[in-house]
Amino acid sequence: MSVEQRPLAWLPHSIAEASLTGRAQSDDLDLPQAWSLMMQTLESAARIVESDPVSRNRVDLAAGMRHLLVLLAAGVDEALRFDPDPILSVQRASTDDIVTWGMECPDCIYTRAAMRGGESYRLFGNRGTARYIGLQTMNGIVSTANELVDELEVDADGNFEVVLSPEERDGNWMRLEGAHPTLTVRHFFYDWDTEVPSALRIERLGDPVDAENFSVGPDVVLSRQLVALGDFVHDNLQFFLQFGGAPPNSFLAPIDRTAMGAAAENRPVIGRWELAPDEALVLEVEPPEGVYWSYSLGNPWWETIHYGRHQSSLNGHQAVVDADGLVRVVLCGHDPGVSNWLDTAGYSNGAMILRCVRTTTAPTPNARVVPFDDIASALPAGTRMVTAEERASVLNRRRRAVHERFAR
Repeated sequence: MSVEQRPLAWLPHSIAEASLTGRAQSDDLDLPQAWSLMMQTLESAARIVESDPVSRNRVDLAAGMRHLLVLLAAGVDEALRFDPDPILSVQRASTDDIVTWGMECPDCIYTRAAMRGGESYRLFGNRGTARYIGLQTMNGIVSTANELVDELEVDADGNFEVVLSPEERDGNWMRLEGAHPTLTVRHFFYDWDTEVPSALRIERLGDPVDAENFSVGPDVVLSRQLVALGDFVHDNLQFFLQFGGAPPNSFLAPIDRTAMGAAAENRPVIGRWELAPDEALVLEVEPPEGVYWSYSLGNPWWETIHYGRHQSSLNGHQAVVDADGLVRVVLCGHDPGVSNWLDTAGYSNGAMILRCVRTTTAPTPNARVVPFDDIASALPAGTRMVTAEERASVLNRRRRAVHERFAR
């Protein structure tokens, strides 16, 4: 089956969906056949990594092969944790600073809950102190409702509750649709050292709906998962290699990605960078006006460059604004001593995103390539510089903050 014939196979939840529905029963493979097909699909993915033009140096190639392991880890986690009748809870998604794909946000923790169609729920707890807490209900990949917690009724201590149901309710309410609705909670942090995520619980309202009868045997379930796992790794890799389409060292106009499951208030400005070792890219933009914005860099495989080990991202709290009101950042592989440095970490090319969440503006940055030795002359007088000791301190704080964020 071609990628065009399986348009959602690039998403990890396709593995759970395959467990529930799969192919026609007569098309199910026995386990050795399914394993063999999965291995063939993975071999095809490895050949793509080896031959794709974005793999231009040893760092690029190594990251591509490692990315196959990342996608395998995400898919295997989805398969092993599959439960046709999951426990009702709000829990962390599998994505973190290591299992990263599709340029997840360096400032974000993602949590989620799986529910049953036809039921109603109460989500309640404390918002925490993160810059932004967004709630999204989904029917598969389709967004059903989006709410910013701070636009709901929240008490002075940050406590709130919201009803999730098919029928509209008074007060805080979000619509549910579909047989297997889900809730996604996004926590975007500005100050990594002090902000904390929400503490949320979810409970059913009223009588439960009987769980769907799941009578497929364990051998059939595993066979379907193996096939879907191979498809996920292969198709996710291909999807992001073909995604975006910006020319090198430029950005596309802001886009709506709600059809791919993005939050409605998120307007990403997506670009692509491509630099020689002796080059730098200077980005210049008027800071977006609103709740949250950030820059982040990815490698050729659409992995966010590790933001604990490298300064590969800057948000509206971390970035320095120049005296003329513009933010200028410098992308390159060696520390230029500029405070607003984004580290390309040895890669030759990759993705870059200006995220604009609940902002009134979503500007397209101006981008220009300069020789590394000319960075200082390309920036205005008064650009904030940092010493090697100051940079080391910033990186140490970033690494600790990321570790603590995902250790909770």
